[in-house]
This record gives sequence, structure tokens and C-alpha cells, in this order.
Amino acid sequence: MAIWSELRGIVRWLLRRSEPPPPPGAGQRHQAAEQAAAQQRLLDQAQRLRDNRWYCEPTQMIPNVPMTLGQLSGYRTRVER
Repeated sequence: MAIWSELRGIVRWLLRRSEPPPPPGAGQRHQAAEQAAAQQRLLDQAQRLRDNRWYCEPTQMIPNVPMTLGQLSGYRTRVER
């Protein structure tokens, strides 16, 4: 009977043990890999935008709408002048 209690204690101890810590520098390597992937995505996006030439497309003309007196004066009052 003492053997079973010892065995049960060992099994509980094994199940209670935490995972070993990651090797030193693993977080920095993971972060560097993510940063390099993000940088590559940005460079790819910039290249697609340069190839697309979105900046050469004509702009949409806005109809001429007369400004109100408040817009012309910047909504200032007499006291502020």
C-alpha cells in the first residue's frame, strides 16, 4: 500500500511541474522574425502602390459653392479682431 501512495505522489509531482523556460534569446529571435516579415509586407505594399501609379489618376472636380460670410471671416466675431 505504501508503494501506491508513493507512486501516486510521484505522478502528481510530475503533473504539477511547469514547462521548462524557453532558451535564452528565443523571444528576441521571434521578435526579429516578425519585424522582418512586417518590413517585407510594407516594402511589398509600397512597390504595389508605385506600380499602380495611383497618384497619376485625375482628381474629382468639386463644384464651386459660394462661401458664407462666416466661412470667409473664419467665424470670427468683432470682439476677437
